[in-house]
Amino acid sequence: MTEITIRPEPRTTALTLIRATALDHVAPGSRDDEPPLPNRQMYDDLTSALQSWRAAGTLREDSLLLVEWLAVELCGYLHESLDQDNSRFDRWLRDFGDEVCQSQTHPHPAGPTAVEIMSVVADRLGPPSDSRTATEQLVRIGVPYLHYVRHDHDIEDAREIALTFALWAGQQLAELMHHDPDRVHGYVDSRLR
Repeated sequence: MTEITIRPEPRTTALTLIRATALDHVAPGSRDDEPPLPNRQMYDDLTSALQSWRAAGTLREDSLLLVEWLAVELCGYLHESLDQDNSRFDRWLRDFGDEVCQSQTHPHPAGPTAVEIMSVVADRLGPPSDSRTATEQLVRIGVPYLHYVRHDHDIEDAREIALTFALWAGQQLAELMHHDPDRVHGYVDSRLR
């Protein structure tokens, strides 16, 4: 009998990662001033999705789409928390980018690449008359992302940048949902439909 494997969708994977991280932030005993404990199940689920994409020969494409979904969700949460004020969002992104670049000093940090990708997504937060298309955004995201993902460390690098986005996005979603697990579930469930 042949085993049928269903490849996870990048969108579903992104929202599942965000849900897991947001729920970690709203768990009893979690504190706003400390990151939640590492979530091994989330790490394993992401690794499994990446391995599935590699086996199907779509790792680079699907992981790029995953990162785009994560970045768009994160920027949306941040934009909402900053009252949809583009100038406040731009200032926040510059300050956050400086902080990330100064704090991540190891040889291959994911944070600066994630901030660069967020900058691309932030360009689309402008007025609806913006002429850039979703395809152009994906190409612009692809440049720093594919430069970051090394051929001989593709699973590791794709996982690192996806987890970076998931951790940031989950924290923001938890705050937007006022640390209410039911609201987190409801929001993510509505996005998964």
